[in-house]
Amino acid sequence: MKKSLKWLALALVALQVMLLLAAPVKTASAEDEGHYPVTISTYNYAKEPVEVTFDKCPQRVVCTNQTQTELMLYFGLDEYIVGTAYLDGEIRDDLKPQYEALKAAGKELTVKGYPSKEVVLALEPDFIFGWRSAFAEDQLGDVSEWHKMGVGTMILRCSNNTAPVRDLEAVLADIADIGKIFNIEEKTNAYIEETRALMARIAEKVGTLEAPYKAIIVEPYGGTFYCWGENTLTGGLVVAAGATYALPDGGDLSVEDIVNINPDVIIVDYMDEEGITPEESKAKAIASVMDEAALAEVPAVKNGKVMAINLTDVYGGGIRMVPSVEAMFKFMYE
Repeated sequence: MKKSLKWLALALVALQVMLLLAAPVKTASAEDEGHYPVTISTYNYAKEPVEVTFDKCPQRVVCTNQTQTELMLYFGLDEYIVGTAYLDGEIRDDLKPQYEALKAAGKELTVKGYPSKEVVLALEPDFIFGWRSAFAEDQLGDVSEWHKMGVGTMILRCSNNTAPVRDLEAVLADIADIGKIFNIEEKTNAYIEETRALMARIAEKVGTLEAPYKAIIVEPYGGTFYCWGENTLTGGLVVAAGATYALPDGGDLSVEDIVNINPDVIIVDYMDEEGITPEESKAKAIASVMDEAALAEVPAVKNGKVMAINLTDVYGGGIRMVPSVEAMFKFMYE
């Protein structure tokens, strides 16, 4: 019985791979002519800059993480995806129908963790879009191994602290690279221009203030907190939203430390917890600050300026970062 179940599992895996390999391939269009080759500067696992050249539009893409998958879906590139992996939480609401279609086609390789190198090889990808951690030796192996096989790679600049500078500009640079790789620069440039317009509105508003709010973004740990530094993407997004960062270096904080910092705004990041709804997870994050009696006179608590935001929305890059900046700006100033 066990032997038959084992063979059944192997047959199902083989069938999934056959279905993925049989996915339709889009032929090069006239508009692609003259666009390629394009070269981007990305990274390897050692955080060293690496140039990768694409001679044509990728046709078979593996996305190692939810962030990459959502970015591809947002820009209408789902037709090229042959495999997705590693969800941090719920797919963004507006992208769920596209993601469900990928699942129905058997393209969800893993829900947690990375797929094996063997599974990815079987899909015959020509582009792997991932986080730096996906290319560890015990995962998919360094990008150089894939380049030797003619497979392009791109690592998001802000994933796993890859790029030396991790901020909103780095997020926009990733999006610009995707525009080049897939020849959709009209779409990605429009996104970047909209973001620049948002930043101009924020600067205009903050310029009218006597002083911007002092803010921090923290993660609760049962009575203590971790504060993201200003030089992280997560902390930097708070600055992009128009705040002065109250603790530039970040670090572990006690309740007494927060009293001493005396912030005008406290943003609490959280992850959805199993067994409770996303709304309950959010409420629990806010309560971790609001229910601390010692914080009652801190301006953020006293004036109700405590906001909860999902960590997925402020970490790693991708298309969630800009809406989060706008949401934090509106919470603070509108």
